[in-house]
Amino acid sequence: MVFTLRCIVTLLLTLSLSLHATLASVSSLPTVDANADEPSVQVYAYQDILRRDTPRGTLQGFLEAAYNQDFITAAKYLDVRYLPENMVKENASLYAKQLQAIIERNIWINFSEVNDTPSGMANDGLPDYRDTFGAIAINGQEINLYLQKVPNQDIGFIWKISNATLAKVPKLYQDLGYGPLVEWFIENTPDGYLFKLNLWEWALLLSYLTLAFVIVMPITWLIKWFVLRTNNQFKLEISAIITGPFRLFLALALDRAWLANTTLSALATEIIDNAILFVLSIMWLVWSLIGLCQCIFREYLIKKGNKQGASLLRPLVNFVRVILLILAVLIWLESLGFNAGAILAGMGIGGIAIALASKQSIENLIGTMTLYSAAPIKVGHLCNFGGMRGTVEEIGLRCTRIRTVDRSVIHVPNAKLAEMEIENISEREKIRFKTDLRLDYSTTAEQLKAITTDIKALFERHELVDESPLRVTFKGFGPHGLEINIFAYLGTTSLPKYQFAAEELQFSIMDIVAQHGSKIVPVMPYVSPSA
Repeated sequence: MVFTLRCIVTLLLTLSLSLHATLASVSSLPTVDANADEPSVQVYAYQDILRRDTPRGTLQGFLEAAYNQDFITAAKYLDVRYLPENMVKENASLYAKQLQAIIERNIWINFSEVNDTPSGMANDGLPDYRDTFGAIAINGQEINLYLQKVPNQDIGFIWKISNATLAKVPKLYQDLGYGPLVEWFIENTPDGYLFKLNLWEWALLLSYLTLAFVIVMPITWLIKWFVLRTNNQFKLEISAIITGPFRLFLALALDRAWLANTTLSALATEIIDNAILFVLSIMWLVWSLIGLCQCIFREYLIKKGNKQGASLLRPLVNFVRVILLILAVLIWLESLGFNAGAILAGMGIGGIAIALASKQSIENLIGTMTLYSAAPIKVGHLCNFGGMRGTVEEIGLRCTRIRTVDRSVIHVPNAKLAEMEIENISEREKIRFKTDLRLDYSTTAEQLKAITTDIKALFERHELVDESPLRVTFKGFGPHGLEINIFAYLGTTSLPKYQFAAEELQFSIMDIVAQHGSKIVPVMPYVSPSA
């Protein structure tokens, strides 16, 4: 339940941000100048206290009064003369309320397109005393809504919403107004607005969303219970997705299905059609599914012994997630009415500036691509990096993490690493054994021959020493003794195993030299302390 409340609060905050973005996008739409022949339009100096001198003043005054729930004042903007027999002017405030609901439900009004002069719009194909301020499509027919000029004792003529339009209001409200459920919310919710939405609309949206979570939560809990009872290795990750993004996705999908069959204002409908919450839920769900796929493929590659492929998954997944985020933002901006193509073009120009500012980051990215394509090193390899020895633990998008023999961690930028001289110790298929043995000059030729023969036989018998190349030769007369050169390869890539084998061979060499009555001399002559 705590999760549900947290989700609802988050959704309401996001909805508020979406509302501001929607209003901003609507206000930024291109407008049409009512007087194209004039270079600019001046605001008219109204003489009527209700600003009914011009069509724009009348329409603005009516909507402002209706917005403030002052339907008695709003009725003064209606032409209640010559109404049909089934309509009486005493119900003018009711007609004003119904007309406001019709306008909110079906029309976006751009006041810059409504004339603001007493004479009204010229050359519009209508009589001089009549202007249109909107049209509603119903049953395949388009019904125009009119303003008309009527006599006034104070200033001669004023503009009102025409009686012909007013006569259609009850029928339009019946066909295009609010349904019974919405009427119940209207009657039982206090009047007022929040972020330009009626309070009853907030109450309806919150009720639908809460009810959707109440229905979806038991379903997701049941699915989670079944998943946790399985032997799936990733059941915890799957259950987290079910009770997180999947639950939110189902709740919003159910909520949108209900709202699609509910009559709301044009502003609320526009916000719902923008589907910002639904897009966010889909993005969260896909984001989580990508993470789950990463875990599954990583375990699969590790079991197959492909650690390099497993390490490649992380930067690849990060790249896919960034692309997903960019696409989601572009889709959202497109739904708000922005031109995604122009945004991408702007991003291309801005990308040049960003590229110049992030030159080092781009170099590291190219270095990463080089490391993965050429693959001079892999995760788990022991290497010498310019005099530093360590094991590669991770190859990231920006840098490579190396664990040194001292167990410290070093992060090397990939751009620098791609240019370094790297000795990959783990890539060798065997390890070289090479040493020079120096014997005392008192050693005879027979002793020397016997020693070289026995040492070679020793290496030939050893299980790790390769048959070729194998050399045990009398190198010559050195400044400190008779030199015997030993060269061989041990067939192992394990350094500890090599060290144990080399130790065993060297002890055996010492035994052979001692058996033949000779001795090993150091590089520098040994001086006895008693000398």
